[in-house]
Formats: sequence, C-alpha cells, structure tokens
Amino acid sequence: MLKKIEKWAEIMIARGFKRWQSPQAMMQAARQAHQPHEKMQAPRRQTRYSYENGPMYYLGQQIVKAMQDAGYPAKISECYRSPERQSKLRKEGFSKARAYQSPHQYYEAVDIIHPSLGWNVSQEYWDTLATCARIVADRYGVEFDGGFKWGWDLAHIELEDWRTFRAKVRSNVLMEGEARPPTKAELGERFQEVLPQQWRRKPWPC
Repeated sequence: MLKKIEKWAEIMIARGFKRWQSPQAMMQAARQAHQPHEKMQAPRRQTRYSYENGPMYYLGQQIVKAMQDAGYPAKISECYRSPERQSKLRKEGFSKARAYQSPHQYYEAVDIIHPSLGWNVSQEYWDTLATCARIVADRYGVEFDGGFKWGWDLAHIELEDWRTFRAKVRSNVLMEGEARPPTKAELGERFQEVLPQQWRRKPWPC
C-alpha cells in the first residue's frame, strides 16, 4: 500500500500538480485518498478515567469517549503544558499566552485531536468535537470555552472559570514566592469543587 501511495505522489508531482506545499503534505493527501480512515475506530477505546490531573482531564476523557461513540477516534494530545513549552509556543507564534497565562499550566484545558491524523481532519470532525463537548458540559453541569466558540484553535477546550482556579493557586504562590503549577492537593480540591459526585465515587486509592 505504501508503495502505491508513493507512486501516486510521484505521478502527481511529475504532472506539476502544486496544490500541496510540500511532498510530505502530498503524501498525507495521498494516504487520505487511499485510506479515508478519519472515522475508523482505534483498537483501544476510552474505558478508564484519571482523577489525579484535575477535573478538566477527566472531562476531556469523557469527550474522547463521546467522540468514539460518535464514530470518531480521538485522544487528548495535551492537558498540562510546562511554562517552558508555553514560552516556546508563544515565541514560535503558536500561542498568544505567556507562561502561566494559559489554562494549560493549571491543568484546566485539553487539546483533543485525531490519534493518527492530528489536526489534519475535516470540518465535520471539529463540528462533532464541539457537539460532544457541549453534551459533556450539559451532563456534568460545567461550562466550557474554547475553539468551538472562537472559531480557531478548534482542538482546544477549557473550563470557562479556569481563572478562578489560577487566582487560588496564585494566592498560595504569593506566600511561597515563586510561580508554579498546582499541587496534587490543589488539583484534588479543584476536582471536588467542579465534580463533587464523581470525586465521591472515584476508586481508592486514586
């Protein structure tokens, strides 16, 4: 199959077809033409859930499961993002937020993408993700913000009140003197605040 895809790409290049910006982009298009697997299910489905990384990671896993139930593979590509990586992304123009200005530094956002296609998916995929996010928000009584409302950064979903949690962490940081991510104890308190019923039902030890 790979040889057929490579041959197809070579033929298109020879014909002077310049729709794609690079051979890699053309190869990706060739794979999609021969293997339209955007809705093909991954062999592993979301069945286990984490309580250790705050409520947004748990909710992100619920969105992943809803996507899988809708027929689309999905995964959380990022929840926590280090301040160093945040600064790097800002420098490269991929984010407007400085370190500790993004919900990712507080485990309050997730980026959900296709496991194999990444961000290179159809608008239907993003529309389904937006619908699944709204369903999960209604089910758990939370409010989400993110790309499905902004119209850009479509993989990004965050808790709407994440700045409240940031302020709480910052108040503790002021006593300690240095900016830092939330501690495990702070994440646990946040989970209890946002999802009290799920916290009470979580398996022990977590």
